[in-house]
Amino acid sequence: MNSVGERSRFERGTGPFEDQLLGKLVDMIRGGADPEFGFVRRVEVPWCALHEPLASSRIALVTTAGLHRRDDASFRALEEPLGDPSFRWIAQDTPATELALERGYVDAKYTAVDPEVAFPRRALARLAARGLIGAVAPRHASFVGGVIRPLPGLLEHAQRLADGFAADGVDGVVLVPNCSICVQTVALIASELEARGVPTVAVTLIPELTRFVGAPRALAVHFPFGAPLGDPGHGELHDAVLAEALELLATAPAPRTLVASRQRWRRGPSADA
Repeated sequence: MNSVGERSRFERGTGPFEDQLLGKLVDMIRGGADPEFGFVRRVEVPWCALHEPLASSRIALVTTAGLHRRDDASFRALEEPLGDPSFRWIAQDTPATELALERGYVDAKYTAVDPEVAFPRRALARLAARGLIGAVAPRHASFVGGVIRPLPGLLEHAQRLADGFAADGVDGVVLVPNCSICVQTVALIASELEARGVPTVAVTLIPELTRFVGAPRALAVHFPFGAPLGDPGHGELHDAVLAEALELLATAPAPRTLVASRQRWRRGPSADA
């Protein structure tokens, strides 16, 4: 945060936090990649309502699962200790077989087994077919986890992201984190999109971190890192979580709205997977 503008919009903090995980994260990052680390929070959180009813809106996804096509440039998450804030576009109709699921920065336990747990394109298409949303955006965006120093790089890429969504006629965006520090990433991206007139809803795996960073709207889920939409192979669950997030996108009354998901981890695949 070098510029005066950035200093006025953001501040850093290291707690104390009620969630002990956050204190452990601060200690771990300060003892390793960044001795000056602090979570970034936005002083004022922007907010705007959907311009169209949800049933008429075109919706896009943003994930931090590190997914990209095999012919895309790799993320530099393994080479850059402070993180790679860039993103890759992924078309809605890109086959999962064309995604570089074997890369070291892709969660092998959940995402590589079923990308829908962090990048629910099929779930979004099913909800469009049922009439919950108007249409699925032609492309989505994928960031990578582990962005320790999000500023200023994340802000620059958020502008490109907003420009791309505007060109695609996107009415709203669902953001899905895949790791602990990703919760900060999606909250910051959500606010940057919202400041540019794009309504958003973020899924969160750590509600207290989302409250600290600040997000326009957020849905708190009860799933492990790596599976923010629920267990692999359970399309019915992915649909349910995504539907809750979209409901919040349409109904949240003010910035910093945070609600808890009603969904729980399920066992065994579903017929919709």
